[in-house]
Amino acid sequence: MTVPAQPIATPHRDPLALRGRRRTLHGVSIGILMLDTGFQRLPGDIGHGDTWPFAVQFGLMSGVSGPQVMAATSGDEAAAAPLLDRFVEGAQQLAALGVDGITTSCGFLVAFQQALADRCPVPVATSALLQIPSVMAFLPSRQRVGILTARASSLTARHLLAARAPTDLPVAGLDEDGVFFRNNLTNAPQVSFDEQAHDLLVCAERLLSAHPETGAIVSECSNFAPYSALISERFGVPVFDIVTMIEWFRAGLQPRRF
Repeated sequence: MTVPAQPIATPHRDPLALRGRRRTLHGVSIGILMLDTGFQRLPGDIGHGDTWPFAVQFGLMSGVSGPQVMAATSGDEAAAAPLLDRFVEGAQQLAALGVDGITTSCGFLVAFQQALADRCPVPVATSALLQIPSVMAFLPSRQRVGILTARASSLTARHLLAARAPTDLPVAGLDEDGVFFRNNLTNAPQVSFDEQAHDLLVCAERLLSAHPETGAIVSECSNFAPYSALISERFGVPVFDIVTMIEWFRAGLQPRRF
């Protein structure tokens, strides 16, 4: 005897009960821990609201600068522990508000990835560099992933190991005498898209000229995402950045209904 197929009942479940926690905010899946900066952020930047087609919740890490993070995650152990504690506290505050996952506005914070994930009640994805293993899998064996970063001298093996990436990948950083780097360092209240694009395109050209085996680029710096399309169009390579990572991250936190 054949038993006719029965429709599967899908009872409505309260997501608050499922997760076992109260929320102050609802419908906000991504929390972003922002460094304390003053430079103008353009559409496409992690800190510009129009970048996101979904709601995000920003949390300010008061008094924490990019150079401070670079130093603490590149070997200054005395500074690393208290800074990590600050980010744990910030992540816990965002989680308590009700976000489903947390990221940060500085790719160098990948050095804190495991420690933050271990101490935060929701998933954490600190850096665009976490995409490197997946991007490597997309490429033929003769090609490698290249990295664009704000400061090449600050990107160490520690960061790459934290991203579960090879430590010998090609890397190129911004010219520290250039407009883009200076704008970020001095918190320029107004910036030129074209001037910053020029600096980053020069950086990408330097990477690809020195390493023609580069088949894809991952941008460490969260301020590089506004220029990913230009880089891809100019050089004909896929470009992955903080926006591609957060969109992928959110797709798992809130899967699309069909």
